[in-house]
Amino acid sequence: MLLFALTGQVPPILLVALAICLYLTVWDLWSEDLQFLYKAWWVTFVLVTHVFGYLVFRIWVAQRRRSADGRP
Repeated sequence: MLLFALTGQVPPILLVALAICLYLTVWDLWSEDLQFLYKAWWVTFVLVTHVFGYLVFRIWVAQRRRSADGRP
């Protein structure tokens, strides 16, 4: 998203990739028991940082689910 703001242009494939990342983020957050503020923060983070933000989000979800299962 930052690249889009700096250049003023949006290549269609990157816009589609951003939409997919946002959709997958919302899909994963739907099942998480979090306050709305945290969910909104993650969606905004992925919106601003694009694919990198989605990867960070997936790592966080994996760690959260792993610790919920009782694994170290």
